[in-house]
Amino acid sequence: MIFSGRNLVKYPYSRYGYTRGGGKTWHGGIDVCGIDDDKIRMPGYNGKSIAGTVVTARIVTNKSNKTWEWGYYICVKLDANQTPDAVNYLYFCHCSKLLASVGQKVKTGDVLAVVGQTGNAAGTWTHCHFEVRATATSKGLDPSAYAAIPNNAGIYGTAPAAEKPVEVPVSSNEKTAVSALQKHHCWPCQ
Repeated sequence: MIFSGRNLVKYPYSRYGYTRGGGKTWHGGIDVCGIDDDKIRMPGYNGKSIAGTVVTARIVTNKSNKTWEWGYYICVKLDANQTPDAVNYLYFCHCSKLLASVGQKVKTGDVLAVVGQTGNAAGTWTHCHFEVRATATSKGLDPSAYAAIPNNAGIYGTAPAAEKPVEVPVSSNEKTAVSALQKHHCWPCQ
């Protein structure tokens, strides 16, 4: 998954392949936000760990370059022969802060960036536009096997387990002293 814990595909138009703007704009990725985590992480492939190298970590502000729409983004080129499909490049877009740099080796679970809404992010919600491609200039392919979520609006993954309170061992002498304080109303909580 892109985020630890629960991942949300908020709207039907957030899905891969959705046609927006009266059929004029095709959505080449999937828009995902983290419910429990704001860090974008290197995903796996169908539950398998994968690795690659960050080849792009930047923002493009020149609107003649279509990647300006992605805002701050990271591109990871996968190491060869890890997956059976045509995907070689993973794109993580609309970031508020980049935490990985060009040349850095990354593997499943590594933190790449902080989620945001830079560039031409649809709506007012922070999310990661996640796109996978065969080549750096080709059209987006179905990212479902990498995002580890179906190509539908919904919540996927599980919430992190609630932390259990830490029990501090108390000696019998300490228990007796606390009990005595409570009996004499000297206890700060009363």
